[in-house]
Amino acid sequence: MFGFCPVCFSSEAALNATTMASVRGGDTGGGGKSGVSILIVGAGRLGTWLAVKFAKNQKDAGGEMREENAKVFLKGSGRRKRVGGDKTRDIVAKLVEEHEISHIESYEDERFQKVMREKKKGKEEFRFDYVFVTVKTYAFDKVVEEMTRANIPTPKIAVMLHNGIVEPIFKGLGDGYVPCVIPQSYDFVDASDGKGERFTIKVKNEEKPWAMPNTDEAKRVHALLTSIGANSQPDEDFEYTLLRKYFINCVANLLSIVGDCNCDGLLDTKDLRTRMDVLYHEMYAALQPSHKEGFKKMPKNFYDVVFSGLRTYGAHFPSTKLDFDAGALLEIDSLNGYVCVRGRENGTPCLEHEKLIQEVQQLVKQRDDKMMKK
Repeated sequence: MFGFCPVCFSSEAALNATTMASVRGGDTGGGGKSGVSILIVGAGRLGTWLAVKFAKNQKDAGGEMREENAKVFLKGSGRRKRVGGDKTRDIVAKLVEEHEISHIESYEDERFQKVMREKKKGKEEFRFDYVFVTVKTYAFDKVVEEMTRANIPTPKIAVMLHNGIVEPIFKGLGDGYVPCVIPQSYDFVDASDGKGERFTIKVKNEEKPWAMPNTDEAKRVHALLTSIGANSQPDEDFEYTLLRKYFINCVANLLSIVGDCNCDGLLDTKDLRTRMDVLYHEMYAALQPSHKEGFKKMPKNFYDVVFSGLRTYGAHFPSTKLDFDAGALLEIDSLNGYVCVRGRENGTPCLEHEKLIQEVQQLVKQRDDKMMKK
């Protein structure tokens, strides 16, 4: 399903040369003088955290990651405005101002267009070295549409940071399409000190690395993230790692909306814990035929791995629950919806997953109706 294959290197020295060249300029052909170019699509919790990390690093960095050399843009997702205001946007605006982040809502922004003109070399198209896509999976089509409409070519490396399983949105990149499994959760936290309103981003499980395929391009991403103090690790067992996180997401994210509780609440409430068991076993049967490589790597105690992994999130609310509470659209098709699709294809009904989706859709309708009446 995933099509990711480990890449073998003739020597560690060759790997290091390739990786460090990518951080210096985005390619190994001497492009380092112009500095690395980075576009972060999605100014939510994760995208903003990443932009803050780059901004903090640039103030102290030398060479191609200095502010005057490296170009880092944070692009808003352009999501619908929420009824009753959008607290997330307000918080992002404050963080953008505090850390002097180049934040744009449109590719027509003159700051962005100026960089595009400066980077273009004659008739040769300018391609971003890295595009980090942090928007929700339901917005993926819009990401491609906006970039196409603005004549922004496919990046050299696309780093995909999302929940669930989806088809690649950038075609023809091969190993330049780098999906990541992120064990962290990110929350905006009020850090006001009495001298004015301030916010920070709290990271749960920060010590755990982002996992990515064990490829040349992923190692370049790893080197870039290491340079800004972000933990990551190319993973030979990436397909298994992806499935492990996916199982956690699918037993917890939507159910936390129905149960109106955090991760501890899911595990400590008998009825919800029973439902998670059913979700787990339906998912196992539905996915096994089409994800054989990942299943080969699963330990015998995979069930315990999933639920002990969920326990590490403690009092944290899953991202989908946070989105629900904020009045946002929800990732469903790439989470439990994908399980249902695979189940139908394989003749293994996923009735509990279908029931859960229907419950959440009804709660979303009730939420939106209530917000419209305010």
